[in-house]
Formats: sequence, C-alpha cells, structure tokens
Amino acid sequence: MFMIHIRRARCLLAVASAIVCLSSSVHAGRTPETGEDRQPRNIYELWRSFDHTFQRVLTRNELEQYRNRSPEQIKEEDPELYARISQDVKAWTILWIHHVRTALVPIPEKRMETAHRTAERVDSILRQHFKEQGWPYKPLDVVFLPPQVFLDEAHRGDLTAGMFIPFYPDSIFVSVDWPIPIELVLTHEILHYNKTGDVFGLPLEEGLADIGARYLVVKYDLLTAYSLRRVDTYPIERKGIDLVLDEMGKRTGKSHDEAVDMFLGALLTGNQDRMEEIFGAETWQRVIKLSNSRGDWQTHRIKAALGE
Repeated sequence: MFMIHIRRARCLLAVASAIVCLSSSVHAGRTPETGEDRQPRNIYELWRSFDHTFQRVLTRNELEQYRNRSPEQIKEEDPELYARISQDVKAWTILWIHHVRTALVPIPEKRMETAHRTAERVDSILRQHFKEQGWPYKPLDVVFLPPQVFLDEAHRGDLTAGMFIPFYPDSIFVSVDWPIPIELVLTHEILHYNKTGDVFGLPLEEGLADIGARYLVVKYDLLTAYSLRRVDTYPIERKGIDLVLDEMGKRTGKSHDEAVDMFLGALLTGNQDRMEEIFGAETWQRVIKLSNSRGDWQTHRIKAALGE
C-alpha cells in the first residue's frame, strides 16, 4: 500500500451510478453501526463499523472466520459466506461514498473529472506497457474520495494516499487531493495489484513498486523526474532495490530502465528464472529471504547476499 509512514492492510469506478442488491442482513438506506442518522466520518470508522454490524448478522463461527481469515481464504473455503460478506460490504460502502461526496465533503465536479481523466490515462498507458512486456494486466477500479476521510484521531500517524477495503475487491480508495501525485500513487498500486504470488517480502515489494512507478511515470511523461525529487517515499526500501539494480546492470550490461523492467517482470509474473540466471539461484534466494525476514532488508545485508 502506498503510504507516507506505515502500510495498512492490502486487499475507474462510477459509484454514483451503481445498482446494488442489498442482502437480507442490511436495510436499504441505513448505514452499518447506527442507522440513518449516523454515517461514519472517515474510512477507518467505516471499516470498524463492518465488524460491529457483522456481530449481529453473522453466526459466531462466521464472525470468527471474518475476523481471523483473509478474504482470499474465505473465498476459497466458503464461497457462499464470502459472497454474503462482500455483498454487504459493497452495499454499505457505496451508501457511505454517496454520503461523503454529497453531504460530508462535497468534491467539485471539475475536480472529479480531472481525477478520473488522470486515472484513465494511467490505466491506458500501463495496459499498453504490460502488453509490450508480455505481462498479464488486471485493471484496478479507483474510487476518489476527499482527503478528510483518510484522517482519523486514532490513526494520526497513518498518513495514506489510498487504501484497499477487504471484501470490496478490485478497487482502491484514493484521496482526490494529496501531497503525493495521483499518477505515482495509481501506478504504484497497479503494480502491487498485478503481482503474481507472494515470493517477495514486503520491503522488497514496496521498494520495487515505488522505483517501478517512478520509472514508468517519467518514461510516459506523466510526471517529471524533477517533481519526484520532492516525493520521499520508501527511502529505505528503495536503497535495497537500487543495490540489486546496480548489480544487474554490471552483470548483464543492461541499462537501469531495462533492469527495472526485468525486475518488475519477476514481481508481476512470479517467474524468477531470469533473476536466478543473472545472480545464480542460491544468491537470488538469499536476497528474497532477506526481504521476508523482519528487519533484514538493510544495505549491508543485501550486499553480503549478493556477494559484494
């Protein structure tokens, strides 16, 4: 997840025109938690309200699954339960989005149009780049919200430009205005969303998504390299990725941009053959292991793993 300080849980939409069939566990027109006269003030309250409401509509066993298993696990093991939970989460969220946009913090129509045009351009560019590289591409729906709903007293340190909501699949909720450019946020998140498997640990994945996003937004004139100098996201994670990219260049003679595309290919396809060919299977597995070990993604450890 693309964040300034810490990462939250992971998991182009015209919400206003969506038609949703509410399940028997919710009442049309009501919001979870307190009913018609009380809407969650921010996305964190919305998230918490789901659990509060599911305490009343799910069985004890179902509630335990909701709390302790990932959406992917529930979808695989109990598709019917997943469908019911997801349907309710979508319905409640769409009602909340309408409230936020029309009553809580209305977003000017022109600002929304600009944001959606940006998202459409990013999607079109990345779709073509993926095609040229031979990578599968899944489009990611983007729901734009006012920045105020990403702020919460209990989460003052969790400054984020966007979030995924569990059981609301294939969509990301993004601030329409934020210090980090929307183009960079969307590119970063689309790279995350299109990854295959969970081979890489979080620091490697975040660093690679950040460097990959920076490379792509400059390559396709979405942003300038100069404008990115002021965006200091994932500095520690990026240092480790830069070490790997430099070593790739030395061993293959490829340019930095070519090395980025090769590295992204390993993330997006899950195939590590090219990386193992460059570094050797044992060396590359050492690097991957560092990324999966808490606190081990450090430059001196990465250098040692690479045999420098």
